Amino acid sequence: MSEDLLIVGGGAIGCAIAWEMAGEGWKVRLLDRQKPGAEASWAAAGMLSPSAEAPHLPPLVPLARAALDLYPGFVEQLESIAGIHTDFERQGSLVVFFGGRANHTQGEFLAALARAGLDGEPLTGEEARRREPSLNPEVAAAVWFAEEASVDPRALGRALRAAAERRGVAIEAGAEVFRALIERGRCRGVATAAGEISAARVVIAAGCYSAAIEGVARYAPTRPVRGQMAALDGGAARPRTMIRSERGYLVPRPDGRVFAGSTLENAGFDKSVTAGGLRKILNGAAEIAPSLENAVILETWAGLRPDSPDHLPILGPTEIENLSIATGHYRDGILLAPITARLARAWLLGQPPEVSLDPFSPFRFASPAP
Repeated sequence: MSEDLLIVGGGAIGCAIAWEMAGEGWKVRLLDRQKPGAEASWAAAGMLSPSAEAPHLPPLVPLARAALDLYPGFVEQLESIAGIHTDFERQGSLVVFFGGRANHTQGEFLAALARAGLDGEPLTGEEARRREPSLNPEVAAAVWFAEEASVDPRALGRALRAAAERRGVAIEAGAEVFRALIERGRCRGVATAAGEISAARVVIAAGCYSAAIEGVARYAPTRPVRGQMAALDGGAARPRTMIRSERGYLVPRPDGRVFAGSTLENAGFDKSVTAGGLRKILNGAAEIAPSLENAVILETWAGLRPDSPDHLPILGPTEIENLSIATGHYRDGILLAPITARLARAWLLGQPPEVSLDPFSPFRFASPAP
């Protein structure tokens, strides 16, 4: 007997959809090409920040705001089922500006936020340092976002997998999908190295690897964008809030670590950590918070963000019956996991979505199939 739903990809997006649909009583099977949660989700910083993309990607803002609103209830339910703490914390975030044009840049940033439907609290450099004492004295202006939050992405991934399995989801590691099985305009399953797997419905949530699946690339032309990261021992003077500048960002963790990031590199599927990437990250971190100049480096890593041609997620059904897409979340997969799961439930159940899917439709990249 085939599954009600087959999900290809075991990151935060795939596991969240699996958990959601198992909660609807569906028989769900999830396939991951390696270990679920070991790709972009594992490598993320865990910022839950709608403002981060607002000036550049305004269509993403309604989706990001809806996701942030869902997060407290999402992690509460997830933690209660999985028994794993995700370190969700609403510590707020600061965007900081340096130099003689700091006030002008602050004003431009606030205007861009307003156009995207967001607002933030403008601060002088002195006001920002009262809120966050670790800041560089050269910070001349800032914007404060009190509602923004963070989560431990690795703990979130473990919790999502455990919660999905407790709802009966069958999760298989090392199951690389090569092709969507499409016959007469209908998807009947997928092909793997071990053979064909049948399912009533298929959702492709394979991140930057989605485009490698035959029959999927025309809807999901994803590509990898490398992001290098470092974890620092923040010590007693570590930042208390998330901080972003044009040169990098800092995400403090409850255990004393500070995640510093990140690079944006077109390096294919290479996940190497490089001297140049680390130099950029560490220089940016020390500029934001000079106390980190002497911080011990605890860990370095790199991940592959799933980018799309317009940097927006790819969400929704295709014209291939029973085939839908949930990928291309770029820098926001952790933030968007709960709302993506809710939206997937809506389209799979034939219900109206709570946020319009129009800007994210797979049809924006593909003409109808011949």
